[in-house]
Formats: sequence, C-alpha cells, structure tokens
Amino acid sequence: MRSLKRRQFLKTLSLTPLSLAVFLPDVNAMDCKVPHPLMPPQTQFQGQCPVCGMVRPMWARTWIRFNPYQGVEQVCSFHCLADWRVKTGQDPTDIMLAVYHEPGKMIPAGSAFVVSGSVAAGTMSPVSKIVFDNRTTAAEFAQRCGGDLLDFSGALAAAKSSVLKENKMIKVRQIKKGKIVEPSETDRCPVCNMVPARYPYGKCQIQIKAGKTFHFCSTQCLFAFMGNASLYVDPSNIDPSNIDPPNIDPPGEPFLIWVVDRNSGMWTSGRTAFYVIGSSKVFGPMGYEAFPFNSIAEASEFAVENGGTAVNYGDVAIEKIVPGWVYPLKIFRTED
Repeated sequence: MRSLKRRQFLKTLSLTPLSLAVFLPDVNAMDCKVPHPLMPPQTQFQGQCPVCGMVRPMWARTWIRFNPYQGVEQVCSFHCLADWRVKTGQDPTDIMLAVYHEPGKMIPAGSAFVVSGSVAAGTMSPVSKIVFDNRTTAAEFAQRCGGDLLDFSGALAAAKSSVLKENKMIKVRQIKKGKIVEPSETDRCPVCNMVPARYPYGKCQIQIKAGKTFHFCSTQCLFAFMGNASLYVDPSNIDPSNIDPPNIDPPGEPFLIWVVDRNSGMWTSGRTAFYVIGSSKVFGPMGYEAFPFNSIAEASEFAVENGGTAVNYGDVAIEKIVPGWVYPLKIFRTED
C-alpha cells in the first residue's frame, strides 16, 4: 500500500471487477517471497475483514472464511481469526483457508498445513502463517524459507498466544498510517457539534471511501449518523473525483468504523465490538449510550453490573439506544 496514496487506493477499490481484470501472475509454491499484498488490488476477490478493515482484493493470500457468527463470516488472517475468537469466546466452524500461492483456492482447515515464521510476508502479524494444501510441499517450503510446520490447530494456538500483544502494536501502526485518525480540538461531531477529542472514552469515527473521516463524541451520535447520514452530510462537500464510479455509495457509507473499548481505552473495530444498550445507571456524553467493549464477556459483565443488554454491532440502532428517538428537524451539516 506504500506505492498508493490512501485516496487513490480507496478509489481503486470502488472500481467494478471488470475494470481491473488483472490476472495473478503464476508463482511457484517454493517461492519464499511473492507479491503480497496484491498490487494493484485484484477485484475478482471480494470482501473486507471486519476486525481490522483489510480488503480481500489485496490480502487474498491469507483470507479465511467460516460459518457466520455474530454477523462475521470472514477475516484477513490468522491474527484476526484469533482476535475474533478472543472477542466471542467461541471457535468458528467450517473454516476455509486460502492457499497462499493460489489465493483463489480455499481448502478446509482440517486439510491445511501451515508454515509459521518463514521469511514469506504475512498479514497483520510479524510472524507469517503460510497455508499449503499438502504436507510435502509445506515441509519443503519450510526447509527452504524457514519456519515451523504446523497443523491448523497449532497455527491458531500460536496466533492466540500473541494476539493481544500484537494488537497494541497494530493500533499504533494504524494511527501512523491514517487508518485511525485521532480527533483534534478543531474536529466537531456532525450530529451534535460537540468536540470528540474531549471525550476519550466516547469518541468514535467512520471513514468513507472518498477518504473523509467523521468524528463523533459518542456512539449515540455515531449510530444516529449511520441511521440517516444524508441528514448530516452535504454531498457537495464530498469530492466526487475520489469516488469512481460516482455515487457508488451513499455519501456517508462507512468504509472503516472505529470505537473505543470502554475497559482498555484502545481503539477497536466498530463492526466487531460488542455493545451494552439500555443501561439506566451509566450514561455517556449525550446521555443514553451503546457502550462498546472488545469482547462479549466484558460487555456481558458490564450489563450485569449496570443494567442493559449486550449485543453485537448488527443489533445496534439509534432507536434501540435512545427510547423514542426522533431525528431533529433542524440539522447541523458538516463542512470541510
């Protein structure tokens, strides 16, 4: 991604599959280093990792799919699979893994052989995990390129053991690269006009494909915005040159969503956070709140202590956060 500016990258992702019909070059299963991420993005692959925001057109070599659970059915890597396991406390089922040197080929996890810690580039974690569909090739690759030969369970266990430590480093990297943008004193919430930077545990944000970031003071304002973004976003303030084809998404359609985990104070994906709604003991910057947590266990514990219900992202709506919610007639619209 270093060779493309962020807005150019997001613009590329919005192209139709036929407009980027670039075939993957042939690679040998013994090649230690192959193009990863895929550049330009290969749009015959579709999907986005809800844990970190990575997209399959770039990270198809390490893609993982499984039976939908809590609204999630795919991730970009062993790291994000382990992270999702920590968040839910449940092992995904019917897992399919991409073969690293043939990213269009998905195989059952039980049939996979994984080389962990080779010189080949991985995704998210500094310790790559390269998937093969047969033991002989995997063993030869490990001998040639380094690393340990593991089965799927061993590779996932290794990812689990390091995921929390790696997450801290990843968040620093995401901020540095602009995937997460810390709000400043000049940023205003487009829903209430408050200053999100003054609410370290309430602040949240979305980034849209046009490259613009919207900051919010609270999840109440975040979900109000997402429930009717056109009320708050003036389309004339969205540069159409950054979206091709034009109007492919509504003006406020989120590409990345970030919220702050109430326990750790760390940024976490809004799509894989768990929320407590309906608490009558604890309130946020705007009153009623959907309090975000990194895991279902933490959310459930908070709900027991403070009232409310622990739910996943797909079950949150502004009408569930604020009883009797009605959108105001007069709207403050964001301006560049």
